[in-house]
Amino acid sequence: AARCVTAAQELFQATQKLGLSVRLACTGGPATFGSMGTKTQRAFTVVGPCVPRGLVLQKLAKLIPFRVLVDQVIYTQVCICTQCRLALVLPLVEGKVEKAYEVIGGLQQADDEWMYQ
Repeated sequence: AARCVTAAQELFQATQKLGLSVRLACTGGPATFGSMGTKTQRAFTVVGPCVPRGLVLQKLAKLIPFRVLVDQVIYTQVCICTQCRLALVLPLVEGKVEKAYEVIGGLQQADDEWMYQ
């Protein structure tokens, strides 16, 4: 999670220096990925509970001027070493809601063992 947020922040800063505008979103959770289909028609796909959250965050990142958005899963893993603020409460399928947070601070170095698990 920490590496994901760090990479997103670095990518944001690098593109800003080039005069480009990007918005990034990070989600986490279990997922299965790979090639699926027949021998003649195969497609790469990802399935799992984090996929719908990722799609919602991706759409929101395009519409709303946040720099880096993270979901609840990523937030709980990085909130002790960076500043985040609640950005949105997202409606998901089946009456579930998901909170999205904007990362507003740089990642503080906690201990290396924790940061890179």
